[in-house]
Amino acid sequence: MTEGLRVEMMETGGWGGIHYYVYGLCQGLAAEPVDLVWLTHEKHELEDRPHHFPLARVFRREPYLRSLARLWRRWRVRRPQLLHLQSLLAPRKELLLFALCRLLGIRVVMTVHNVLPHEERPLEKSLYALYYRLADALILHSEQNRRRLLELVPGLEQGRLHLVEHGNYEHFADLELEKQEARRQLGLPAQARIALFFGALRPYKGVDLLIAAVGPVRRACPESFFVVAGHVLVGERSQYEAQAAALGLGPADLELRFSYLSTAQAIAYVCASDLVVLPYRQIYQSGVLLWAYSFGRPVLATRVGSFPECVEEGRSGWLVDPEDPRALEQALIRALSDPAGLAKAGAHARRLAHTRFGWAEAARRTMQIYTLVAGEGRP
Repeated sequence: MTEGLRVEMMETGGWGGIHYYVYGLCQGLAAEPVDLVWLTHEKHELEDRPHHFPLARVFRREPYLRSLARLWRRWRVRRPQLLHLQSLLAPRKELLLFALCRLLGIRVVMTVHNVLPHEERPLEKSLYALYYRLADALILHSEQNRRRLLELVPGLEQGRLHLVEHGNYEHFADLELEKQEARRQLGLPAQARIALFFGALRPYKGVDLLIAAVGPVRRACPESFFVVAGHVLVGERSQYEAQAAALGLGPADLELRFSYLSTAQAIAYVCASDLVVLPYRQIYQSGVLLWAYSFGRPVLATRVGSFPECVEEGRSGWLVDPEDPRALEQALIRALSDPAGLAKAGAHARRLAHTRFGWAEAARRTMQIYTLVAGEGRP
């Protein structure tokens, strides 16, 4: 590998899951021989965290062409060899970005967090397929996602596809709380066995399925308690409140807390819980699972997307079929009725976060891909 390979990492939002992912990857890449700059939003969520790499606040709320012009001016001065795309500026206009990179001789590596948007709009399937054909290398987080990408873009060259597992959140270890302190800060019951859903609420995540399971699980396991915490990104909070009311669920059964969670708040909720529940209808990969693992919490997830590749059944968590209410209820009852089993699975989940999902390995693999794409050698 050559010292000083110039790479710019593009993440446009400045908040949420991909923002956190890029922070972890850049922290890992800081130990590699790469001249890396993270391009992010002018208002970004992790500005108070230490950065062991340069960061440029490039993006803002403005017309697309103005942002593209800013990149043009930047790249004429500091010509990167590689652009690593983590998120797009405007999914239906990004052909212009690829054209700019082609004009300036910048190779493009693209991390495919989601093969297609979860709330897909007209034309996006064809556009994303075209973007994947134009990129010089594509990084995916699981074998299942690789297969789904090949279903969307048949004939895509296998040598351009690379698997790099999603990293952990151990770089936020300073924010970890003892369970009882987390519950005290959040006003949650001290002695309950808490099952938690957290993060952005969207229909594909199946929060309605979890709410429907609360009553039967509480009757079978009175020590259980349920928390849903996060902002409603798609849909209305009233639909979840109405569902809970119709099922007769009260404050002794379920807490619905609808607001965006800061880093510290998200970690506090995980630390307050005994089990993190992911009743998703579909997924590609979820940072929520890695949040749980990183702070020693097992997961109960559905057999969708990359979950079967990440969850070691009975060791770091449990899997059920999607949209199977009875299976979800029974799995919740078994898990929440066994506090020793929860603690043991949580300890194993933390070990997996530290070993299999460490950022050092993800950064090493990513650096190999950069070197390959830049034409300086092969992994």
